[in-house]
Amino acid sequence: MQTIELNAYAKINLSLDIVGRREDGYHTVDMVMQSVSLCDRVRVTLNDSGEIRLTCSKPHIPLDGRNTAYKAAQSFLDVTGLPFGVEIHIEKHIPDQAGLGGGSADAAAVLRAMNRLCAEVLGEEPLNTAELLYLGMRIGADVPFCVQNGTRRCGGIGEIMVPLAPMQSCTLVIAKPSLRISTPEAYRMVDRVPDSGVRYTQDVTRALERRDLQAVVHCLGNRFEDAMQHPQVLDLKLRMRRNGALNALMTGSGSAVFGIFDDEAAAGKAMEALEPICEAVYLAHPVSASETGF
Repeated sequence: MQTIELNAYAKINLSLDIVGRREDGYHTVDMVMQSVSLCDRVRVTLNDSGEIRLTCSKPHIPLDGRNTAYKAAQSFLDVTGLPFGVEIHIEKHIPDQAGLGGGSADAAAVLRAMNRLCAEVLGEEPLNTAELLYLGMRIGADVPFCVQNGTRRCGGIGEIMVPLAPMQSCTLVIAKPSLRISTPEAYRMVDRVPDSGVRYTQDVTRALERRDLQAVVHCLGNRFEDAMQHPQVLDLKLRMRRNGALNALMTGSGSAVFGIFDDEAAAGKAMEALEPICEAVYLAHPVSASETGF
């Protein structure tokens, strides 16, 4: 048996614009996504059992075809036709229903791990990068980003990606309130609110390309947050700014909020202030694509 362990990095949205809707009902987006150091640890073992076995450190996580990591393994074996089995263990740290892409990150880690393990047996990776990204897109809209990681502008339903200049070094405080928001419900809420026409992604992209962190923090914006205006989210943002954050924003469809700090000590104090009112609070930093090993 051959085993590999990979970090499955969470993501935050520095911007998220919803720009249209396709005939199949999927919304189209224009957004900047950023990998962060908060991560799950995914261990994948290739064997000859012909079966997929999934375990997880969190008991509430499903271990069957409802799990994106399981779907990734099944899809990989179906597409390649390889007669292997696989054992997957997820050491879970990224909270679910948070907008941090934890399920997508796990799926992407499984795809990357299986591709590498199969290369050790076959002499070459069975899927090239384009094939890996296409397979990821079939599993979930954020999976292609989580395969490559880094700082990227993402369009379409999230699968059209353009690499951007890496986000400048800073400290992030990521806070997960008790609020749970499903992505379908978040889109329904957006659909009920008229589009103001405000767009964030172009300005964030330009600020990143100028390597100007101060400009980035002033361009942050998320259409989901604008539409929902949830009191818990707004309260977390206010508390982060009062505790030294340059700015704060909800990520994805929520409900996690991240604050950007240029002072690590202030970030630590903000974390202490938020812990009593949140399910979980994390210190993190931006991660570049090169740091993730892709």
